[in-house]
Amino acid sequence: MISNNKNTILLKKMMAVAGLIWFSYIIFHLFGVLTFHTGEQTFSAFYSWLNESWIYPVLLVLLGSTIVFHIYVALTRHLANNKSAGERYKKPYPKAIPRVLVWSGATLIFLFIVIHSVQMLSIETKDLYTEMLDILSRPFMWVVYGLGMIAILVHLQHGLSNVLNTLGVSGKQYNKLSWLISIVIIAGFASVLLSIIL
Repeated sequence: MISNNKNTILLKKMMAVAGLIWFSYIIFHLFGVLTFHTGEQTFSAFYSWLNESWIYPVLLVLLGSTIVFHIYVALTRHLANNKSAGERYKKPYPKAIPRVLVWSGATLIFLFIVIHSVQMLSIETKDLYTEMLDILSRPFMWVVYGLGMIAILVHLQHGLSNVLNTLGVSGKQYNKLSWLISIVIIAGFASVLLSIIL
């Protein structure tokens, strides 16, 4: 029993580290995306540099492996908790939010990441600015990116709170801070979409 608890704690901490890696990437990605506001030359130059540097393949491997690990741990922990606790575990979580909604949000984020990654990997870097304008000018993509950003906002806030708690930092002020950080990040990404729509 003690061994299982130690394994669970270790997995939670590793999951927190994986979350921090993705959080760091989101911040990095945000700064890259915000160069869109400075014009085509700066935006294209940044992503040309990124795609041609050694950082790019390292990022792909790191992000790919950590998201697979994150999903694996989340699913296996969920299944293990259901098995050990039975119906007692199947309660609204977190608080008043139905569990199906939580997992639907996680699924939506995963699908958004896949769609966004396929789009970005299939675009020629030299035409990235024009391609971005084209993609984000389609009403259907407004819906895709809008839903994706809402889902990421909620998951990011929940994830930041959990990471801080797992690492021993907790309290109402940190919960508010995680909301503030999440909203600022999503507002930054949304600013690019809104600048194209409006």
